[in-house]
Amino acid sequence: MALMDFKYLLETEGEFRQKVVLQLKRLRKQKMISQERFYMETNINIARLETGRYGIRLETIRKICYYFDITISAFFQDV
Repeated sequence: MALMDFKYLLETEGEFRQKVVLQLKRLRKQKMISQERFYMETNINIARLETGRYGIRLETIRKICYYFDITISAFFQDV
């Protein structure tokens, strides 16, 4: 893999994070789940994640997908 490919990844990291954040918000709002309810049921502070200031681990995405009953590939389909 060319070094330039990694440069592209670094340059587009913020845009990628923003797309993940928007997907989180979309899922939660689609299911009409408040941030408070989500936290109470999962112990995941989604409000922090939805600001985009905090990175999100794959393990957390997996838990979110389980909660919303979607696959990880479906989560990333629009990202």
